[in-house]
Amino acid sequence: MKIIISDHAEERIKTYRLNKDLIIETIKKPDEVIKGYNKRLIAHKLLNKYVLRVVYEKHEDEIIVVTVYPVEKERYLGIKK
Repeated sequence: MKIIISDHAEERIKTYRLNKDLIIETIKKPDEVIKGYNKRLIAHKLLNKYVLRVVYEKHEDEIIVVTVYPVEKERYLGIKK
């Protein structure tokens, strides 16, 4: 399945100094996936004391990454590890 990273997500990747491979890994092998607004999905990946959140839309033949951002792990108590 093709993964497209939006311009906004590209900016966030640069802002937070993230690696695109990590974004793709988070989508393919998340620690958790939750439902977001407007049928969007949010993939979580644990990174030390942070959780990387990747918000995306899944279509028939592609995934569009809307935004990405790290948050402190304590904000998302549903994630355990």
